[in-house]
Parts: sequence; structure tokens; C-alpha cells
Amino acid sequence: MSTPEPTVIRAQTFTPMYSQTEDRIRLVINYADYANRVDLWLTRAFLLKLIPSIDDCLDGYETTAPSSEVQKQTDKTAQTQTDAPTLTMTEKQGYLVHAVDITHHKESQQFSLLFKTEQPQVRATLTAPLLRTVLKSIFAAIPKIEWGISPQWIR
Repeated sequence: MSTPEPTVIRAQTFTPMYSQTEDRIRLVINYADYANRVDLWLTRAFLLKLIPSIDDCLDGYETTAPSSEVQKQTDKTAQTQTDAPTLTMTEKQGYLVHAVDITHHKESQQFSLLFKTEQPQVRATLTAPLLRTVLKSIFAAIPKIEWGISPQWIR
């Protein structure tokens, strides 16, 4: 019997939050759209591999998007503003991310990310500056001292 194809959710917003109980980052995708919201779990070990990989990937490509376009995208997409109690009250089942596929599209100068879990998967298409903003917001949620990470680890 074959396994069903995983559902793919398109990411519009990213809201990272550290869960002390789980000792993981909960990356809430589409926080304001409850029907399409997905809570992803990112472990310390996974992030210690993922963050430098994405950072190195970004360093390999020029960012040519006009600054006004980058700001507009950042304001709209990078991170949903919310408070911890509301986020906790509306918590959904979390899915452990076991891989992230990253593809750079030369023509559009954008990156596609596919967060892989058992079910569902989450796809995002971002410009390099916007991807760096998302990466920094995830990094900001990490308990750096407890995880043994330098606060200056990424730019």
C-alpha cells in the first residue's frame, strides 16, 4: 500500500517562538489564517545545521531587489506580530521538521523552501533579503545561552 502524497501549505507568514517545555522552536506558519496554519517544530540539532546552510546559500547569491520592494515584502510576509498568550491559546498540533529543501531561482532571484514533515509540507518562496529576515527572526527566538550559541553567530 502506498503512502498518500503529503498536503502542501503555502507559507504567507512566519512566527517563531521558543517552547521551554519542548526545548524547541515552534515556527508558526500562517498564524492569522487558522485554516491554513501549520505549527512546525525545529530542534536545536536541526537548526544548528540549517541556519549556517541557509546563511551560506544566501551569501552565494547577489540580492538585487529594490529596497522599497524588500521592505514591502518584509512588512507583509516575514513575521506575524502576535503575543505569546494568544499564540499558546491557539496552539495546533506541531509537526517535526526533518528536512528543508532550498532552491534558488536565478531568473526571479528568489528562493523556494520546502519544509518537510511526515504530513503536511510547507512551501515558501522568498527573496534573499526576506529569507534573511525570516532566518534572523528564527535566530532571535533561540535561547542562545542555554543552547550554547553565540549571539553573533549569524549576520
